[in-house]
Amino acid sequence: MKASDIREAFKLAERGDIISFAGGFPSPETFPTEAVGAIAEEVAKDMGATSLQYGPTEGLYELRAIIARRMSAQGVPCQPEEVLLTNGSQQALDLIAKVTVDPGDVVIVEKPGYIGGISAFGNYEAEFMGILLDDDGLRTDLLEAELRARQGRANGKPSGKVKLCYVVPNFQNPSGVTLSEERRRHLVELAAEYGFAVIEDNPYGEIRFEGSHRPHIKSFDADGHVLYLGSFSKVAFPGLRVGYVVGPEEMVRKMAIAKQGTDLCSSSFGQKLLVECEKRGLLQSHLQSIIEVYRRKRDLMIEALNEYFPKETHWTYPEGGFFIWVTLPEWMDAKEMLPRAVAEERVAYVSGGAFFTDGTGKNTIRLAYSQAPDDWIVEGIKRLGTFLKKEISRRKSAVSVV
Repeated sequence: MKASDIREAFKLAERGDIISFAGGFPSPETFPTEAVGAIAEEVAKDMGATSLQYGPTEGLYELRAIIARRMSAQGVPCQPEEVLLTNGSQQALDLIAKVTVDPGDVVIVEKPGYIGGISAFGNYEAEFMGILLDDDGLRTDLLEAELRARQGRANGKPSGKVKLCYVVPNFQNPSGVTLSEERRRHLVELAAEYGFAVIEDNPYGEIRFEGSHRPHIKSFDADGHVLYLGSFSKVAFPGLRVGYVVGPEEMVRKMAIAKQGTDLCSSSFGQKLLVECEKRGLLQSHLQSIIEVYRRKRDLMIEALNEYFPKETHWTYPEGGFFIWVTLPEWMDAKEMLPRAVAEERVAYVSGGAFFTDGTGKNTIRLAYSQAPDDWIVEGIKRLGTFLKKEISRRKSAVSVV
């Protein structure tokens, strides 16, 4: 097991005078603490001791039914029995790996890909097949070519089975890009042809600032090849740690058995609190309010990047979510520069190499605009731009001397 570079970046940013773009956390300014507190008090009174007791491993049926209705309305026919509640979608990734991955199995991941997913599958000794992204998400044409080439190379010889494909299709972490509808359909076709399962991890999909919503990958799934992961962490309250998996009932049952050996059950109180927030319309109104907050933060960061970053850099333009992905000149090493950026300009980011499974991506960084106060976004990008310009100037000076 390896320590997460994201967590290591947090350590560098612990001082109060550091402006950090490392953590992809919801902004605390968005939390409706008074309204949630009042509902929590009602839950405690109405449920009594039950609210503090163990619950079913699969999760509170009432919340599973709410999720099933929501998925059905979004083009994915679903029953409550096809929903498993988890401690955030991160636990869902661990449970999927636990019940499906054998050592040496191959997991297809985006390049760059979400480090939490890479870690979850790596912990069960998976091998990785990294497939590049572009502005329309995972290059399914490259994936198809790699699958065909791999099939040809095997030539009857034993090799690791391609078991899973893990994707974050909407406002991807870390790049911010969104998978096109055409590629979503193509990915399901490849899963059926080559016999692997697709894990569709969608924590950010509802936080869309502009453009039209894409259909879920699972909406194209007629044969049970897709597991859909959702979470209330980004669209509601991460401290409750409530996520969920939607999949074939038999798969949900196996994951529930694995969950019994992990934590027995998720928080009964947190699940009931979400049910009551949903009934009162708080979740929907909260979602609408955070979309406006994060759109403003995205716009502030994009404007600041245009004003303060060196011309040798470029970045993505996310239509939603929390992240912007910056590509630096090839000779730059973002991980090596990070301690100096903190020391010299008191600004922190996450180095992009952590999101690649093949050692590439050293000249990339992830910037999260979600948590930083508005004035910190502008000042932080100004500081980081100053630092990068100094690095480029140092390089040019060194080259001219040689």
